[in-house]
Amino acid sequence: MATDRATRLRRLARVLTVRFGLDRHRHGAVEAAWSRSARVWTFAWTDGPTVAQVRAACRESEPGAGDGLRYVRTLSEDAVALGAVRLTVAPAAGAGRRSPVRPADVEALWEDEPFPAPRTERERALVYAVVYEAHDAQHRNRAGAEEICALVNQYGLAVFLRRCGAALSPVEILTAHYAATHAHPAWRHRLAPMEADVLVRAVRADPRASAELVSAALALLPGLPAGSDDGAGSDDGAGDELRARLGRAAPPA
Repeated sequence: MATDRATRLRRLARVLTVRFGLDRHRHGAVEAAWSRSARVWTFAWTDGPTVAQVRAACRESEPGAGDGLRYVRTLSEDAVALGAVRLTVAPAAGAGRRSPVRPADVEALWEDEPFPAPRTERERALVYAVVYEAHDAQHRNRAGAEEICALVNQYGLAVFLRRCGAALSPVEILTAHYAATHAHPAWRHRLAPMEADVLVRAVRADPRASAELVSAALALLPGLPAGSDDGAGSDDGAGDELRARLGRAAPPA
């Protein structure tokens, strides 16, 4: 009977692997394993479908086969890093200080989301940079969820954004340059940019601002409120001043 149960469950695991496309997934198949100490069968897989999806598919594919079965969905390093990135950049709830990201928070984030994957090239680049640094810090080609979360909590995301070479918007270019001098830790930690009017004023007050910084400030001017001190239509001629500075900074033709 035990042999029959093992055969049945391993066959079902193969069916589920194909059904969810895990035979083509980088992390592989649903594995059926017997725990001698716990005396229970477990279906285990990485990333892929949710536990609820696999449990429902078991009932549909072979009713009764999954009785007493334990389901374990583990998360890959990439999924943990992506979860840490998403949780870090998400707006904080309430006015209190943001809590550090924990592995349990990442698991809760992905509990109902199948096949967690980056939505943008920036997310993909950040995940690669975080995982690479986690490997380097541990001097091995793997890192646990605790280590990945601790790394993001300690350093924030700005350092990884800089390392991965992702393209920055004008407001991000300026924030990355002026955040430290303007005591703006939200950029270092969760990539929250500074206010556009503050950044334009910072450029105007900075006699050593590069052509890149002046260009970024010019790009922000049209979006400023008309009544602001640095608005494009203000009497102090912010646009004219910045364009003149850009002309002086430009290399000769």
